Amino acid sequence: MHRIEEAVPFTVMEPKATQLDALRLNQAYETLLQTFPSLYSLLIVKDAQLVFERYEPPVKPTAAYSIKSITKSVMNALVGIAIQDGLIASVDQLISDLALKMPEKWLANIDGVTVKHLLTMTHGLHVEENSQEMLEVWKSSNWIGTILDKPLVHSPGERFLYCTCTTHLLSAILTQAVKVPLAYYASRKLFWPLGIQFRRKLFWSLGIQFPVRWEQAPEGLNWGGNNMFLTPRILARFGQLYLADGIWNGQRLLPAGWVDESFEKHSTGWSGYAAYGYLWWVGCVDGLNYAFASGYGGQYVYVIPELKSVIVLTANSDASIAEMQATTNPVIKDPTWILRRFLIESRLPEI
Repeated sequence: MHRIEEAVPFTVMEPKATQLDALRLNQAYETLLQTFPSLYSLLIVKDAQLVFERYEPPVKPTAAYSIKSITKSVMNALVGIAIQDGLIASVDQLISDLALKMPEKWLANIDGVTVKHLLTMTHGLHVEENSQEMLEVWKSSNWIGTILDKPLVHSPGERFLYCTCTTHLLSAILTQAVKVPLAYYASRKLFWPLGIQFRRKLFWSLGIQFPVRWEQAPEGLNWGGNNMFLTPRILARFGQLYLADGIWNGQRLLPAGWVDESFEKHSTGWSGYAAYGYLWWVGCVDGLNYAFASGYGGQYVYVIPELKSVIVLTANSDASIAEMQATTNPVIKDPTWILRRFLIESRLPEI
């Protein structure tokens, strides 16, 4: 069993202290439960204060669940940190230059692909999300080998193609660059500085720190882009880090300008859903720019800079792909629904 603790918890404030209407927030939450029965939690941070926090039984605040593809946005942070550490030259560096231990055939199949192409999902790889090719990757004993065994199907930068295989390739590149397992690098460079402590039951009394729980692929790499386990409050801290331009408690964890660059529209994304930055979805609603990390089943971290706000949702992710594709849940279908109900429509009128 894992336990995740905050060294210094969020300051909790009443919604009205940050110009939010508590009654409207509660009404919006009841509506959300009716349309989203698999919801686990919802948290709102405004002006760096935790102003709304709800959990559905039997979920507990200290319980860590898989954040699914929100892990991709954590990968964004790790790339930025590796650049800040001088381990990656820039987003324009060819991944073939970083993949020193890969066979020549694999390197030939990623010729011209840069770190930026992986961050923007414009890599040109042959694997598409939820495709037969992706299932073959997950069934294989060497995911990286299966991903790179075939040539590119598009020129790098030509088109957007969302796929978790992309960020798993990024995991391999990053692991070679930082020379330690990514779970340790993420903990030492990101989560521990955020004041997060990971402990295990047999060692609780000893106070020993462990790295974040992050599932591994058969080849021993942490699964780039999936199955990191965090609590909703930790996700709120992660969102707040991006809201504060990569600075936490006066310490710069992400490079200057990295958040702005990550939240720019670099790819078309999915039509009718959102555009894509650097492993963050990006959009605009009612003149407000926002970015969000999204994970299968209803995991979200929204960052809304102009409102100085972060919204976190977590949910049961056991639904099948067919069920998710058939859902009419407005949260899943429309990324602006949450922003409208819980921030835009819940603001107190200015006096």
